[in-house]
Amino acid sequence: MLRTFLILCLLAASLPLCAQEGASPAEFDIKRKPPRTLHPSETEKFQQVGLKEWGVAWNVFYTARSYNISDIRGLDQSLATSWLYSFDFVGVGARAHIEYKFSPEWRLSILPRLDVGMGVLNASYHNTHELEDLPFTRNYRGANDVEKLSMRGEVEVALRWRWLWFVAKFDTLAVFRRHEIRANDTVYRDNQLGTLSKIKDRERVDWEQGYISGAATGIGFEFFFLDPDFRFILFTLWRPFNNVGFRGAGGLTNGLEVTVRSADFEISDVYGLFFEAGVQLYLPTDEFNDIYHFQFSVGVKFR
Repeated sequence: MLRTFLILCLLAASLPLCAQEGASPAEFDIKRKPPRTLHPSETEKFQQVGLKEWGVAWNVFYTARSYNISDIRGLDQSLATSWLYSFDFVGVGARAHIEYKFSPEWRLSILPRLDVGMGVLNASYHNTHELEDLPFTRNYRGANDVEKLSMRGEVEVALRWRWLWFVAKFDTLAVFRRHEIRANDTVYRDNQLGTLSKIKDRERVDWEQGYISGAATGIGFEFFFLDPDFRFILFTLWRPFNNVGFRGAGGLTNGLEVTVRSADFEISDVYGLFFEAGVQLYLPTDEFNDIYHFQFSVGVKFR
């Protein structure tokens, strides 16, 4: 009885092996996933997010900028009583690129950004001074030692179709400065009456701030026909509603923005180079003219 039971167990264990030997080899081939076809804007080093997926990339960069707002109140609207101009040569910033892929052709990009810069400026030009005994002011040339802190925040939203970017963005450039003034003269003199009064606060420190904030919209074109690892994007944006403020006054203006930005520039599967250069030019207002902002950034991107 025991022998019969053992023989039946061995026969049952051998049945699957016999079935495999009789099966065709094709039925047991491993079905491998076909290789992914790259989109024309992708490279072997950098591939886009998958369909219906979110992806995040980061940029950390050094930045330098130049800007200007000329205050023309009280003069003939060609000269200025004060300038908010500078070259901030030391700055750092960070930006995120949040991307969602709707379809093989359409994508959404959200790009928040924040950077800060510092600069100093030593120049000689006219400043407005009060007089001790007279109820009016006069402009006197003097030394101006300025220390500045500038900050820029931006949120860019782009709907992308192949190599075209349809862009809308909101940004603010804010400048805070310590302005130490030393007038060259000490008194107010009249050509006929002689010395009439002393200059009030001949040496003083002014704390000032200025800003340019508003919206922009336009298109960008990605140069897809360049080497896949070294593509860049050219943006041309109209800035229709922008508020400019300085020395207690403000006004709306509009302008133009042109920016060149790296697209790929991949070093490895994780790291790449990032660069950007852009200029914003604005029309004059009743209070200000020569309004512009230029910025250059270079750094690394990773994911």
